[in-house]
Amino acid sequence: MDLKILCGILAVIALMLVALIVVVRWRAGRGRRKGRRGEQIVAKALCKLKRRDAIVLNDVLLPVAKGRTSQIDHIVISTRGIFVIETKSLSGKISGSEHSQYWTQHLYSQTRQIYNPLLQNKGHIRALSRMFPNLDADLFISVVVFTEAQELDITADDIIEQRSLLPDRRVRRTFIRSESRKRKWWRSGKEIRLDDSTVITDVKGIVKEIERRARVLRRAELSKMAAAIQKVALHSWGAAREHTAYAKQTSRKILHEIQQGICPRCGGKLVKKKGTNGEFVACENYPFCRFTCSTAQLH
Repeated sequence: MDLKILCGILAVIALMLVALIVVVRWRAGRGRRKGRRGEQIVAKALCKLKRRDAIVLNDVLLPVAKGRTSQIDHIVISTRGIFVIETKSLSGKISGSEHSQYWTQHLYSQTRQIYNPLLQNKGHIRALSRMFPNLDADLFISVVVFTEAQELDITADDIIEQRSLLPDRRVRRTFIRSESRKRKWWRSGKEIRLDDSTVITDVKGIVKEIERRARVLRRAELSKMAAAIQKVALHSWGAAREHTAYAKQTSRKILHEIQQGICPRCGGKLVKKKGTNGEFVACENYPFCRFTCSTAQLH
C-alpha cells in the first residue's frame, strides 16, 4: 500500500478518535453545565435584593473537620436571616419525602435517584453554623430552589399550606398533619414550606421569600459575617476537585451500606415496609431514626 494512502487512513482514524473523545467528554459534562446554568439563573435573581440589606456569596467551598469540605451554591447574609440556598436544575417531576435518603426524578419514561437536597442543605447549614456558634439556629434558613422542575410531590411530617388552601382565610399559615391533608402537586410558581426554616421554591419565589421575613440582624453585622466566610473559603481548583471526589466516594459508601441492609445514619438494620404508594425501606430504629429509601436501592 502506498505510504501516502496509509498516512491518510491513519490521519482519518486519529481524527475520528479525537471527535469521539470530544463527544464523550461533552456528554459527560452536560450535567455539570446544566447545574452551572441553574446556579447562574439563581445568582441573577438574587441580584434583585437590596444591597444595603443583603450580601450574596455564590459557590462557596468551606472547610469542615478532618479535611472535609462543604460546597454551598449560594449564601445570602441578610438583615432578615442567613439563607443557605441549594440549586437543582432538574427537569420533569420530582418526588420524595422529607426524611428519605433519595428522591426520584421522573423524566418521560425514565426514573433516576437523586440525593435528598433537604439533607444535603442540612450539612451545609451545619458547616456554616460552626463558624458562628453564638448565632441562634433559627437565623439559618434552608432554601432548595428548582429552576426547571415541572412538578414536585414532597411528603413531610408537617407542611405549612398557603392561606388560599385553608378553609379559614383569616389564618395566614398553619401546620397541617400529613395524615389529615391531601397530597398536592406542586407546580412551578408555587412553594412548599416544611417549617419556618425550610422552604422549597422556584426561582421567582426566592426574593419574595427573603423579603417577606422580619428583620433579625443589624446591617453592621452583615459585612463582618461575609468577610469571615470569605476568609476561610477555599478557592483553589485542587480543593474543588477533592470535594467532588469525596462526595462521590461518600455516595458510593452510603449506597453500599444500603445494599448490605445497614442504615447509613445510625447503623441499624433496614427492613421493608408497606405504605400507601407501595413497598419502601426504612430503619428498624424508627421513630428515633427516620431513614427511608426505595426498594430499588437494595439492588
